[in-house]
Amino acid sequence: MNPLSLLVISDLMAKAHDLGDVVAKWGFFGVLAVVAGDGVLPILPGETAIVGAAVLAAHGKGHLLLVIAAGALGAMLGDSLAFWIGRWGAGPIQRFLTRMVGAKRYAQADAMVERNARPLVIGGRFLPGLRIAVNMACGSGHLTYPRFLMYESIGAVLWSTQAALLGYFAGKAFAEQTWVAFVVAGGVMVVVAFVITRREHAMRRAHEARLAAERRTGAPDPDATAG
Repeated sequence: MNPLSLLVISDLMAKAHDLGDVVAKWGFFGVLAVVAGDGVLPILPGETAIVGAAVLAAHGKGHLLLVIAAGALGAMLGDSLAFWIGRWGAGPIQRFLTRMVGAKRYAQADAMVERNARPLVIGGRFLPGLRIAVNMACGSGHLTYPRFLMYESIGAVLWSTQAALLGYFAGKAFAEQTWVAFVVAGGVMVVVAFVITRREHAMRRAHEARLAAERRTGAPDPDATAG
């Protein structure tokens, strides 16, 4: 585990009680708001809010299904906002988000969505480095909003459920030590994020390799356009 991972877990240990107090105070709407904001501002701890609320639900402070619902609805709202920012075209907000995700990453997401939008939208919540770019690219004209929302809803429910179950089972396993449950869940999140980030980088490299092959041959890669 790298130093950054240790720093994240250490921070969770220091703030576990504060996070618990915030989640307990704001409940459903707190989780919804943080996750929705995470749809356009990835610095917000959307997944952490779900995990924290689920840990408390395991201790009788809230209901697991409400945590899942808040996370899923927040994800749909936030990702829909990114979609409509992409649909509205050029403007200061879109330029800000494009700079934030990186012009190269946005161009990659745009090309990948054009080829195969459905799995990218469904899995977008599990790809934090590409999520906003994918949603904006969908809004720029690759998908109608009803179709985007259908795929997004599936991904949002899956993502919120896995985060909530992680927090809930950690809370049950460490019923007498809430802060330990937060730290264990945070450690698992760090490991999962590392694996997903590696996978995301591999996807982007594979996409770049396909584009390079197409430029050399002057024709689309049949494997990339099949189906």
